[in-house]
Amino acid sequence: MINNMKSQKMYTIITMVPASHTDNVIEAMAEAGAGVIGEYTHNAYITHGEGNWFSGENSNPTIGKAGTMSREGEDKVEMVCPIDKLEQVVEACKKAHPYETPNIQAYEIELFVQ
Repeated sequence: MINNMKSQKMYTIITMVPASHTDNVIEAMAEAGAGVIGEYTHNAYITHGEGNWFSGENSNPTIGKAGTMSREGEDKVEMVCPIDKLEQVVEACKKAHPYETPNIQAYEIELFVQ
């Protein structure tokens, strides 16, 4: 324990999503069990930035056209996730995400709470 804080092994789930879908993705991930810290739910950290990608000839992009480079404003959404909820949270994120191939990352962390 650090200064009387409890620690818990968890994951941080990160995805990049168009701002128009940020709330839907957060809601879906929260319903699946992400974003709980103490007595608070739907905890998410959102960073605004730009995504860049080249859509392959056989792709079906949500934004842009196949065979072209795209750069669009996106939100990077980060939420904590209990280890036993990881699969459900990733699936919920994929369902709510508008992209054909969403970028979903998971990092094991140790969360400290009082």
